[in-house]
Amino acid sequence: MIISMIVLQGLLNLVSVTATALGAHSYGSKISKRGLYIREQTTSSDFAPKGPVIDLGYARYEGYYDSSFDIFTFRGQVDSSDRKLRYASKPNRWQLPKRPNRGPGSEKVLKATANPPRCPQSPFSPIIEDYSFERDALGDEDCLFLNLFTPANKTQLPVLFWIHGGGYGQDWAANYDFSNMAKTVGNGFVTVIIQYRLGAFGFASSAEIGHFGIPNAGVHDMRFALEWVRDYIHLFGGDPTRVTIAGESAGGGGVMLMTMANNGSEGTSLFQRAIVSSPYLPTQWRYDDMQPSQAYYDLAARAGCLGPGTTQNRSVFGCLQSVDSAVLQNASAFVSMGARWGQWAFLPVTDDRLIIQRPTKQLLQARVNGVAILSGNNANEGTLFVPTDVRTEDDFLARTRLDYPLLSEENMTAIMSFYKIEEHAPSGPLYSTDGVNPPFATSLSGVASGWLQAAYNLYAEATFVCPAMFLADAFSSGGDSSTNVTKRAWRYQYSPPPAFHDDDLDVLMKPVLDKNDNDGAKESVGFRIAFQSMWGRFIINGDPTLDENTVASAKQMGDDVSAAKKSTWLPWGLRSSSLNHSTHSMLNLNMTRPEGGVADFQTVDGFTWEGGRGDRCKLWADLGPWAPA
Repeated sequence: MIISMIVLQGLLNLVSVTATALGAHSYGSKISKRGLYIREQTTSSDFAPKGPVIDLGYARYEGYYDSSFDIFTFRGQVDSSDRKLRYASKPNRWQLPKRPNRGPGSEKVLKATANPPRCPQSPFSPIIEDYSFERDALGDEDCLFLNLFTPANKTQLPVLFWIHGGGYGQDWAANYDFSNMAKTVGNGFVTVIIQYRLGAFGFASSAEIGHFGIPNAGVHDMRFALEWVRDYIHLFGGDPTRVTIAGESAGGGGVMLMTMANNGSEGTSLFQRAIVSSPYLPTQWRYDDMQPSQAYYDLAARAGCLGPGTTQNRSVFGCLQSVDSAVLQNASAFVSMGARWGQWAFLPVTDDRLIIQRPTKQLLQARVNGVAILSGNNANEGTLFVPTDVRTEDDFLARTRLDYPLLSEENMTAIMSFYKIEEHAPSGPLYSTDGVNPPFATSLSGVASGWLQAAYNLYAEATFVCPAMFLADAFSSGGDSSTNVTKRAWRYQYSPPPAFHDDDLDVLMKPVLDKNDNDGAKESVGFRIAFQSMWGRFIINGDPTLDENTVASAKQMGDDVSAAKKSTWLPWGLRSSSLNHSTHSMLNLNMTRPEGGVADFQTVDGFTWEGGRGDRCKLWADLGPWAPA
């Protein structure tokens, strides 16, 4: 199959067609539709008034004024030239990012008016048997750019620093725009949306890469972009001492890795707060373990770098550094498509440089950068990533062993003690559980029951939900004794059915009054305002709880969001003198019914939620050495 630009609008749609045929809902097409919506709502820069000219030393950029939001916008592509709103120079493969150089023509004012080129994309399994990218569908290795949105005529504003998701292999900055959310909270923050190296270009790893280059190149890009914000964001009206890093899925995983960077020793030097939505924690191997090394050599073989004259490690690495970009992009995509079902082949690793420990180990030690976190997940995270042929206990065991090959029989016994389906468990009708009363999501949801639902729930908890809890735990351990800074965490779950992975982003980015929502929005206006306000208030004030005016306005529309008030939604892990133990207050964001209902927010015990989720997450923390994460 030849993949052209028509198909790539894209590549995500191509992957989602295959996934849907095998029973998963369409993650890729949702990303593409969201990106198309965002690009359609943007004021055409061809006719927009000029924005300010910003001199970064290495280049001068002119944005444009978007009257729809009263903001100045700076986008990564500059006209049709090779000069772009970059935070780093063109990267060398598997080397650290570097600062842009001041070159000829740097005095010229460049119009930052169009979206940057995509980084090379590497889709996820299931496999498409035989395909390649045409030249017009290839990504651009020179892709370390950003889009920036800043309210007009304001200064010293807090900053939202967004890391996009996509399994560390897909997506780009053009699919994200939080201008609607900023408008909901009075245009109170600047937004920076970055790109970073993906697939093999960002996450190939082996002993050779560790010796001759750097593993986790994409993670280094994220951190380098934070350094750019520290040094330059004041020129765009932002305050470098009030930065909130945020991301969903792999973007949330990237946020997690930034909180862990350099063993959590960086404090608030690059950011102060973090937001994670469904933080992605796949198996995280050491950089020279068998799994990442096998993907590296599969990449080399596919790129023609394993053969006569390339048997020495240096020759393999040198060949991969110099091979034609189209060859390497196709090799990266091919290897990634051969990963486990619903997975990507090239992922972050423990590299002994920037990422020193496994997340479960370091987060349990509460060694994290930053002072506060807003940590969320969706009710049905696992449906995209598990095939629908899990029907029996044997299927469930086989799928678990395939996903976590190091598990021993003792480990499997422990897992089954928490995830085994009881004989009397209901098989229907399908409906979303309330999390408090049985049946629980361990055996039933609105999309599955029995062993298939058990597989969905296991994957969701191990990969997205428990990492959100681990992060909240790390930020609720009291604080940093060396600085006397108290850390805080808030937990929530996004639950309007079906609440699949990624469903929450549309609500955060679209207008609260969207008359042209062709996706049939389930959430009421009050729900949307409350959810956007939670994120916006956390970015601006470091506290996501809602004020009385927001709650009262929602009530006038019939929406009950009062549980999100400060007096009700307590920080996660807050010590209660009256109860003599730590509370696990979690805000459940739901609707009274899937269609045409009103918001119904509740605070619940996030530890006992869904039949003891906290205990199951403790299990996954204990299994960290064998299900490496």
